[in-house]
Parts: sequence; structure tokens; C-alpha cells
Amino acid sequence: MGYIEKNLMEGEQKIHEARQHWIIYWKPFLLLLIAIGLFAIPTKDMALLMQICMSLVLIFVASIWAINIYGGRKYVLTNRRIILKRGILRRQSTDLVLRRCEGVSISQSVFGRIFGYGDVDVSTGEVTNHFQHIENPVRFSTLINQQIAQNVVTATDL
Repeated sequence: MGYIEKNLMEGEQKIHEARQHWIIYWKPFLLLLIAIGLFAIPTKDMALLMQICMSLVLIFVASIWAINIYGGRKYVLTNRRIILKRGILRRQSTDLVLRRCEGVSISQSVFGRIFGYGDVDVSTGEVTNHFQHIENPVRFSTLINQQIAQNVVTATDL
């Protein structure tokens, strides 16, 4: 059981977990390709040892870079709030109560529209939370708006 599941309130249900798009890893992937490309250069003896060492260093740097980019991020929409969790070793969590959410906006670049990612901003009046490089941001935004509308209806019924 993960952090999100452990911290759900009574009666709260997980609706959707948004993921970051794979495009966020393009720079570490490029570094990995360079590391693999080093083996395409024919060499012997000491130069081969240097190639292996450089490739291993580049692979290590690409791995650390990818882990840092990922950062243990989770974006979860429940029937009561939006939870943003960051961190692998050190955890940071932000909760947005859906009753207080006023608006949701999406921004997508040309590449974002082509590859299916974008940024989603959720505002609560005084604070705007930014969810970067979300896979299928339109669906995430629609689900957030549906939950906001359901919470408004539930609150007025009381």
C-alpha cells in the first residue's frame, strides 16, 4: 500500500492517477544514446577502456538525471481532493480540496498536442497549483471539473 492509499480519508475514493508523459525523459535518453554510441567508434587497448569508463559514467549520469526528473511524483484525483506527492527520499505533499477549487486550465505546446501531453493549472483563488507534463491533460482536467461539480452539488444538497 502506497503513500496515497494510506492517507485517504474515510469515504474518500481514488478516481484517477495522472502520470507524467514519457517526453520528460528525452534529455537523459539522449545522453544514454551518446553512451551507447561511444561503442560505435572502433578502438583498441587503452582507448577501449576509456570508452567503457566514459559510457558507464554517462549511463550513471543519465540514470540519476532520470530519477531526479521523475522525483517520485504522483498526481492523484480523489472524490474530495487533488493530491500532489513529490520526493523519493524526502517527501513533500500538497492537497487541494475540491470544494475550494475555482478553475482548471490547460496549456499545450505544439509538441504537447502532437505527443499528447501538457500542463494543468488548478486554482483555488489565492493559490494556483501547476501540474507539469501531464499525459492526456484534457482527460485529467475533465475529471477534475466533474469532481468539482459533484462536490458543489453535494455541498448545496446539505
